[in-house]
Amino acid sequence: MRLWNRELTLEPDNIMLLTAQRAQLNLADDEVARLHDACDSRLEVTQGFVWVTIDGDRNDVVLGAGESLLIDSRDVVTLSAIRGAAALQVRADVGARQCRQPAAVRVDARPSRFQQMLAGFSLSSVAVA
Repeated sequence: MRLWNRELTLEPDNIMLLTAQRAQLNLADDEVARLHDACDSRLEVTQGFVWVTIDGDRNDVVLGAGESLLIDSRDVVTLSAIRGAAALQVRADVGARQCRQPAAVRVDARPSRFQQMLAGFSLSSVAVA
């Protein structure tokens, strides 16, 4: 079942509730789907290529037919068919060891070395050549 978002936006959102243990998604070329609360699910591409982006994760993944990805994050997962139509199965409860917290909740206890280095600079301390 698909419901179209009735709010005035530039792009309508599809809203879909899947409660089965397994679902088949068929995406047209450049079509986008977003999965909320997909942790402990496995994405299995059965046809075409799918670009997978997990919010808060710097590493996007492109999966081809026969490849799969275990979702171990509570962040939103964005799927997009690239280079033509794609089909994939989403299997729930596949046994992820644990689910990472959403990026909005995660707090790094220590700044990275790069962040520490940048903290030492100010506009007045930068020499202009």
